Amino acid sequence: MRVHLGAAMVVMALALAVAAPAGAQQAPTLGAPPTPSVTAQPVQSTTGAGNGGLKTWQEVLIVAAGIILIGGIAVAILTDSRERAAKIRHGGPVTDPAEAPHRHKQRSKQQARAKARAAKAARRKNR
Repeated sequence: MRVHLGAAMVVMALALAVAAPAGAQQAPTLGAPPTPSVTAQPVQSTTGAGNGGLKTWQEVLIVAAGIILIGGIAVAILTDSRERAAKIRHGGPVTDPAEAPHRHKQRSKQQARAKARAAKAARRKNR
């Protein structure tokens, strides 16, 4: 009996779930008279596919101007990046590995660790 009751409740819930959206699609009128439906007449266009666009030489001129503009932007970016790269290098490439920036970072990190060890030893000594 319980199985039949559960199945009946599921069927009832599904029926209510399907029926709810159908009733919600009707807008309330709140006592206003229904508005008549008016269909608009299609507007006929009198303009044809004529000579209203650009001429071929104008289109070519616009495309060429776009290509020149993009090329000019590319040249400006490349020359500026080369100038900045030359300023950062400060001359030629580093040949001595001992003078490399990476080596400097390693040395400073080792010094900082040595200071930290000495400070830790001093704190232990002062306990």
